[in-house]
Amino acid sequence: MGWLGSLAGMYVGSSVGGLLGGIIGAILGGKLEEKIRGSQPVGNAYRSAAQDRRELVTLTALAAMLAKLAKADGIVTRDEVEFCERVFTRLGFTGEKREYCIQAFRRAKGDRHTIYEYAADFAASQPDATIRELVYDILWDLAFADGVMHPDELSILRRIIVPLNIRAEYYAYQARMHGVGSRRRAESPRPAEPADAYSILGVPPDADDATVRRAYREKAKRLHPDVLRQNGLSEEMLERANAQMARLNAAWDEIKRARGL
Repeated sequence: MGWLGSLAGMYVGSSVGGLLGGIIGAILGGKLEEKIRGSQPVGNAYRSAAQDRRELVTLTALAAMLAKLAKADGIVTRDEVEFCERVFTRLGFTGEKREYCIQAFRRAKGDRHTIYEYAADFAASQPDATIRELVYDILWDLAFADGVMHPDELSILRRIIVPLNIRAEYYAYQARMHGVGSRRRAESPRPAEPADAYSILGVPPDADDATVRRAYREKAKRLHPDVLRQNGLSEEMLERANAQMARLNAAWDEIKRARGL
């Protein structure tokens, strides 16, 4: 049984609904092969049906929001379509998984719903803020796919943090990292500003040492691969999470040096 066939079987009787559930049902409806129960083997590990469900919701949300952001300037250009396909490839999606993401992108591209509706649906389905931030990171990449940040795209990235339930300061951090205000994104990341270290940890600069240390430990725990897998992050996206962990460690090191910890 293929990846899509297994997931289609799992979704028989599933309670997943909403906009994302509609896309999932439309794509998987023609792929139903047999109902599966319990868990299914993936490599040498076993994933529960709940984990697979969370992963599929995350992939669907990513594809749908990419589609809506690509239309922010009024038209989906060839660059943006090709970039989205490259995103799926770069994230390591191959075969049926990559084809699923492309189909979800195409379905969302032409429907009447907004990116904010998809974002709210995703936030309601995915309680892990770390995974929502990972998806938000990828939206920033798409906004610069043609080398220029369109004002409507920037407006979406600023506004979407509310329905995505992401910290407001995370937008400011991403804007600085992507060189917003320049005509083209820099070839390499911009040097972090002192406030960025606290933004990455999610605490104010005047937080006491115990609060900052606790924030670091809690976020590091959420970025552990086993926790991310449990909450629905695909194996292919773990590399993205590793980059976040590297930024978290660098931020913590900077704060420790500044505070003499």
